[in-house]
Amino acid sequence: MKLFRSKSEDNKEPYDEFIATVKLCSGEEILTKVIVDYSSEEEQIIIDNPVVCSEVRTAGASIPLGYKFEPWIKMSEEDVFILNLDKVITLSEIKDDIVIKTYTNIVEGGFKRTHPDIDRSMGYINSVDNAREIIEKFYKSDSASKEPKKDL
Repeated sequence: MKLFRSKSEDNKEPYDEFIATVKLCSGEEILTKVIVDYSSEEEQIIIDNPVVCSEVRTAGASIPLGYKFEPWIKMSEEDVFILNLDKVITLSEIKDDIVIKTYTNIVEGGFKRTHPDIDRSMGYINSVDNAREIIEKFYKSDSASKEPKKDL
């Protein structure tokens, strides 16, 4: 029994690609590019660059501060996986442009932490020792005193 409808004969490509959220029998929810191959007799989907999304919250907060994305399978160098449909509870195509753009940026950029290049336009660049010396001068100077100045 085919769970996906067959594409009409006038379509040139025998597959569909779309970004979707997939709920698995294991309870995991993944965000991924789904490829449905209509020419295959197997009841399976191909998932490309799946990521797991989790909410980031502070203690006692009911609204998430943001979302954290991690690779679905962390120890693999592979990007493409095959899922049998008996392991899938549901899948839903994502149409929200912000989610699609976020997913695309994650896939293109990978999961490496990126740090901006530091330059003078971001502020004064200094060593810890030099910064400490400057701050100590401020606190030790007369103008940094907490007591009001006495007029002579």
